[in-house]
Amino acid sequence: MNYIPTQDQVMGQLRIIIPALGTIATAYGLTSAQANSYTQMALTLVGPLSYVVVAIWSLIANSRASIMAAAAKPVDANTPPPKIILPPQEAELAAKLPENVTTTVKGT
Repeated sequence: MNYIPTQDQVMGQLRIIIPALGTIATAYGLTSAQANSYTQMALTLVGPLSYVVVAIWSLIANSRASIMAAAAKPVDANTPPPKIILPPQEAELAAKLPENVTTTVKGT
């Protein structure tokens, strides 16, 4: 059985791995005795900055628009895209998404 991870799974793993690698680099102090203060300062900031970057990335990736866009994609080339119906108050979001995402109409 071949298992190919989805793009969302890969991005989720990257959001976990990036801060971990930054923390390891900081913990091991990948600087040498000859390294200048800028190198030391950069490596000291790698861990904390990677957490900030990943937090921002997660906010964008977990936004309602991003989730709906991912849900609106067809599973494969042989499967039609799913029909997604959002409530009327999300009409602005539905207008930004593919045509298979619509809103309900009051009274129907």
